[in-house]
Amino acid sequence: MAAMQQQLNFIAYIQRMLNEGDFSATYKFALLHALADVCVESVDLSGNENQADGQLEISLETLAEKLILLYWHHATPFSSHQGEAGLLRQNTGAQSKVITVLYECQQNEIKSLRQLKNSQYWKAVFNASMETLKNGPLWRLQILAKQEECFLYPHNKKQKFITLYPGIADCFRRFYDLVVYLARNSWIQKIQAIKFNQQLIGPESQLERFLFGFDRTALNYAKPVLIEIQQNRCFYCHKPMVSGAVEVDHFIPFARYAHDLGHNFVAAHRTCNNNKRDFLAAHIHKENWQAQNLEEHTDVLQAELGNYYYCDSVKSKAVSDWAYQVAELNGAKLWLGAKDKFVSASDVSTSSFSSSSGALTSSDNGAKVIDFSQAAQQRADRQNSANLPYFPNLKIACGHFKSGDDSEVEYIPAPDGVGKLDPKRHFLARASGNSMNGGKNPILDGDLLLLEWITPERAGSLQNCTVAIECDDETGTAQYLLRDIKKEPDGRYKLIAKNQDYEPIYATEQMRTFARLKSVIFE
Repeated sequence: MAAMQQQLNFIAYIQRMLNEGDFSATYKFALLHALADVCVESVDLSGNENQADGQLEISLETLAEKLILLYWHHATPFSSHQGEAGLLRQNTGAQSKVITVLYECQQNEIKSLRQLKNSQYWKAVFNASMETLKNGPLWRLQILAKQEECFLYPHNKKQKFITLYPGIADCFRRFYDLVVYLARNSWIQKIQAIKFNQQLIGPESQLERFLFGFDRTALNYAKPVLIEIQQNRCFYCHKPMVSGAVEVDHFIPFARYAHDLGHNFVAAHRTCNNNKRDFLAAHIHKENWQAQNLEEHTDVLQAELGNYYYCDSVKSKAVSDWAYQVAELNGAKLWLGAKDKFVSASDVSTSSFSSSSGALTSSDNGAKVIDFSQAAQQRADRQNSANLPYFPNLKIACGHFKSGDDSEVEYIPAPDGVGKLDPKRHFLARASGNSMNGGKNPILDGDLLLLEWITPERAGSLQNCTVAIECDDETGTAQYLLRDIKKEPDGRYKLIAKNQDYEPIYATEQMRTFARLKSVIFE
């Protein structure tokens, strides 16, 4: 069972590595390929090939020679192109030193690797490969989302070898075909993506994009629609966008779900789009995407983009849920913003506000709210499902923030005419104050409120909802407020009272949403 779990973790890690690693060159793909090769060709230290908990020590010399083997054919000019100018680049900068020295050897009538190893050129080639290995992929392969996560082997730069963790060599053997396929496929894609190479290989060689890719030209149909519904503000940073620097981003990266869905597009700054790359965006962005594309503007996107893309908001929601579930199971990192800001996919709790962007975020600061919910659920387990928890001391303020607590709880019959209720999800509390006593559906001082806990599983969008908000005062005492929420064009969230005598206030990062209003109970 432990070996099976490690194998699942291994596959998840390789998947994360290819999605979250920074591959500015092809060296990491080559190293991954080399590791798989060496594991197949070697036995572990115990001498037993099949021992899953055995370690495998691999000398840097062995890996350097493997890189030479893997790059040997790459040092040949591509197709009919002659000379060094016909060599495909392995990175976005100057030509790889390994490729350069191997090309020089081939120009000096070195026709095979065996011949190379016995020639006067071997030392220069080997030194170039070793330098590339140590300065590049060996200590960077296991950097995921800008953080070092050593799953395959520990980093010890003083040694002349690496030691694969127990069971890792066995995983490489067991999944050799898969690892090599993924490494080679990613390697090819990287070479095709380098601009210098595109003038050599030509558009006709973009077979994978032709068969399975997306039409970048067609994205132009989505751009003006997205700019309009986003009021010309970047989806991720909420700042105004400049014409010519606006890009259409697949919210669920195309690299993870290779189909165009009309509701999956957002408009973003080129910089934000490039920083996000193939990462999943943080939960805050997911909530905003759902509010914008799957709720508020779902019909607009259907009408405007339906002739060009498959538009199905339900399917888009299902795909996004799948992607985030896999990310959480794999312990993946999610892109939060800027270039190097990431959060864990499992870092989800009750919703709160961020003062920097005004957007709803995930936070673990709502301990008192969680205590309420857990207390209610534990007590509800012992009650008849027809009764709901009622907190007489929890005053949901309709005015200014007001203190409250869960020191007492009673159970009263669930009201009629409000649908199916669950005592683990729903509870009752009193309104206090007059700020919500306006409009078509006023909430009066003393009204009994039916509310639903906001949990990670049932957070959803809070746009245009009436919610209960928690905020600690200077002494750390929890205070509560009821307000309507509306998202502003600049990304901030405005808390609006139904009574116009009360000025709107803007959400701050100290505020946490913990319940949404279901209805007012008329007694």
